[in-house]
Amino acid sequence: MVVCYLKSRHLCVGFSKAILFTFFLIFSITLSAQEKSKEISKTFYLSGNTSENPEESKELFKAVNELSQYDKNATLLLMGNILQPGGFPPEDEEKNREEVKGFLKKNLLDPVKDFNGEIIFNPGPNEWNKLGHENIDDLESFLQDNSNAEFWPNDGCSLKNESYDEIELLMVDSQWFLEDWDDHPYINNKCEEKTREQFFLQFKDDIKDVQGKLVIVAVHHPIMTSTKLGFFENLGGFTSSSYYGSKRKQLRGRMETIARSFEDVIFVSASDHNLQLMVDDALPQIISGASTKKTDKLRKQDESRFGKSTQGFAKLIVYKDQTSTVEFYEVNNGKANLIGTEDIKRDRIAKDEVNYHTKDEFGDTYKASIYTEEETDKSGLHKWFWGDHYRQIYSRKIEAPVFWADELPGNPKATREGGGNQSRSLRIVDDEDHAYTLRELRKSALRFIQSSINTHYVQDYMENTVAESVVQDFYTTAHPYAQFAVQELLDDVDIYHTKTDIYYVPKQKNLHIYNEDYGDKLYMVEKHIGDENKEFEIFGSPDDILSTSDMKLEVRESKKDVKIDEEVFIRARLMDMLIGDWDRHSDQWRWAEFDQEDGTKLYKAIPRDRDQAFPKYDGVAIHLLKLASPLFRNMENYGPDVKSVKWLNKDGYELDKIFIEEADLSVWKNQAEYIQQQLTDENIDEAFATLLDDVQDESIEQIKKDLKARRDNLVDIAMRYYKYFKKFETVIGTENEDEFIIERKDNGVTTIQIKDEDGEIVFDNSYNKDETKEIWIYGLDDDDKFTITGEADKYIKLKILGGENNDVYDFKIQKMQKSTIIKVRRTPLNKKVPKNG
Repeated sequence: MVVCYLKSRHLCVGFSKAILFTFFLIFSITLSAQEKSKEISKTFYLSGNTSENPEESKELFKAVNELSQYDKNATLLLMGNILQPGGFPPEDEEKNREEVKGFLKKNLLDPVKDFNGEIIFNPGPNEWNKLGHENIDDLESFLQDNSNAEFWPNDGCSLKNESYDEIELLMVDSQWFLEDWDDHPYINNKCEEKTREQFFLQFKDDIKDVQGKLVIVAVHHPIMTSTKLGFFENLGGFTSSSYYGSKRKQLRGRMETIARSFEDVIFVSASDHNLQLMVDDALPQIISGASTKKTDKLRKQDESRFGKSTQGFAKLIVYKDQTSTVEFYEVNNGKANLIGTEDIKRDRIAKDEVNYHTKDEFGDTYKASIYTEEETDKSGLHKWFWGDHYRQIYSRKIEAPVFWADELPGNPKATREGGGNQSRSLRIVDDEDHAYTLRELRKSALRFIQSSINTHYVQDYMENTVAESVVQDFYTTAHPYAQFAVQELLDDVDIYHTKTDIYYVPKQKNLHIYNEDYGDKLYMVEKHIGDENKEFEIFGSPDDILSTSDMKLEVRESKKDVKIDEEVFIRARLMDMLIGDWDRHSDQWRWAEFDQEDGTKLYKAIPRDRDQAFPKYDGVAIHLLKLASPLFRNMENYGPDVKSVKWLNKDGYELDKIFIEEADLSVWKNQAEYIQQQLTDENIDEAFATLLDDVQDESIEQIKKDLKARRDNLVDIAMRYYKYFKKFETVIGTENEDEFIIERKDNGVTTIQIKDEDGEIVFDNSYNKDETKEIWIYGLDDDDKFTITGEADKYIKLKILGGENNDVYDFKIQKMQKSTIIKVRRTPLNKKVPKNG
């Protein structure tokens, strides 16, 4: 009711109408805005276990088909057990295979053909049988040849992504993880992820790469459940798929831990025969496996938001604003009845909720420190036990230029978070897709702790604890600013690298939603080493830039067409030793690709991330840790010489074995001498003179003094590492047909040649027993031949590892030499095979 105090009745009525009209207009605008913000992006119908009672499942399909007619952009996602136990029969069981094809057409493909949208099948336990991935390939082909449906992941592998506007669908074959791989020796031949650990790394990268989207993880086995478990199941069960079984605990623990490190991830699963929504610390798990009337009972749990043991399905509606609603339907006589609705909020902050600075609040420079003075104020006992490190430098304020992203060409804007197990970074991308990285100089102790405890999410619980303080203090073993001189040294020795500078980065408009967690600190700003920046001269203007994982795949494809510039890589590795950088794992490298006139490709190494250069490991603690565990033995205090070339190069040794195949002692010596000639005292002084004025102190002077002394010792360091490096050798073939010709010669010499499928020699190298004690020869895939000839008095031990196909072993040798040769097929158990196997 509108109360009017105007004298005129007509005015009062008119005024009342105006108020009502205004109210109605505001209400309509508000409602319209709400409706617009709730515009549907995509709808997912979720189910699984449809093979267990085909007639009852048909009723469910009928209800889903009918409901889907009202959707504009829908997907039917059937997450496992579309087949009955036993899987897709092998090709030689023709009768059984035809029966299963008929079953699938009648009970799956025909009932879903009227679904209004795309259809995706995921594998579950029933899709795996004794032939494993081989029959899954055949099942995939049959389903896709006889319908418009997709069967993902492909090829019996672990992961597959499908991208939509606001959504990333990440499909995981959990049974792949739970299978006994000894039963399927070649399970991952067609897969990028060859190990379970590689799966977890890729799973994390896949989520990290699509930040800003809602990630839906479709996996048959859930990471959490309210399903009532039996007595033995609670004790661990009898199979790998048991909820508390060791493999499944590892799978769900790691996946949950990884997902909690990001925002807006939803798990959807179907192994349990019921309908559920659980939410634990903002991580939702939807379960929809009740395709038949036979259901699993539920138990009460604090995380449960919805639970029902009834035949039905879940419908996940995702909106444009990346909020979502899950609806649960009960199915009766082919009709769907709504029995529950739950909203799932968006975790990520909205753009209009973040605050940031404007340029008028800052001058050209700003004074800041990495740590506070309180963080570096330690007692004498603490310094004695843990060491002095470079601790005081971390709390010293330095004057750094202020960085504004919109002042760079192309106006780059933040697109995603990055960083590894210690660092925190932002990727910013300009209008022409050139990418830059803003890496915070303050490392994250919480990230490191979480990476060490990978089956439980602990990051939030470790904040402001003693553990966090100890790790944060340990980071001061690395000089925070000396690393910025390394890029000048790399210029002097002609090695590609990125350009990195120190800035103070305020919270600002171009950081968007990432202002919540980034900005108002010191950062290093660098050009990202990737194919989007391949035209940059600093990377050599290559034809492409590859990651190390892609580089490994390239060298497996061809030895004729793919060449590593071993001299440049050795020079880069000697620079690692020169500056004491022990942290040289595979992700610390990129590879510049150059197309050659003869059609081959030449690759040159691009090292990156120099935050472990010139370390200072003083104090009692680190010495005790090195005595107790080999994990810490590569952490060597920087000085005039390298104490142990073995431990300093522990992280880089694997790549050295893959990418350095032919270089002899003279190459290593020549590269060390080249570095000595190029890095004069004057060049070293000039490199460190480029650092900011506020970081020039006695620590920099000591580093320069030690660097010049270590440079003078570099040839000796190179010779020592070469001696260690040559003791064990590897020769790696390709995925194609290779012929390995091995000849024993006098004086302990063994020559190894590789001919490709065209009969051309693509590898030819000699090994001497005085240097090399053992060689492992990998045939990899396709039909390979291994021939050994020659007799002599001293033999290098050989281990020959064949592949999946029909390899031939032709050993024309005497009995006395056979004891020096081990012949194995490439299986997880390294089982020996017969002589003619």
